[in-house]
Amino acid sequence: TLRGGASRGPEREDPRDKSGAGSSYLDQFDFTAIEEMDPSLSEGHRAVYDRECPFELRVQDGDAGPQEVGTLEAIKCKILVLGDESNPQHVRMELTSENDLFFHYTHSLDESSFRHMQEQQKLMIDFTDYVTCVMKMLNS
Repeated sequence: TLRGGASRGPEREDPRDKSGAGSSYLDQFDFTAIEEMDPSLSEGHRAVYDRECPFELRVQDGDAGPQEVGTLEAIKCKILVLGDESNPQHVRMELTSENDLFFHYTHSLDESSFRHMQEQQKLMIDFTDYVTCVMKMLNS
């Protein structure tokens, strides 16, 4: 299907595809070397979550506040952990958009910066539960 739900008819197999029914030509390649060059992983972090999630984005102009209705957009969410996922030393989240190459937000924290955020926002979870909680929210 095309964007917007329009259909272009039944899917046809590519006659050049010798790898089998329904599989992609790119499935034959090992991309681990390229994935290892990811700058997000350079400090020893490892990705524990990496997928697109629907977000409603609202523009905020100065004192006027945010728009009433925003636009729904697929945002690539990546959660990276340094150390064990159940007891991380450091957590970094990255939000990016394929539609806007200048849309790149990062959130980075360790246990002490989490405690500060926890006090400010009155969070009821511990740092060890933070990654799991954020992943559950992104999946819902």
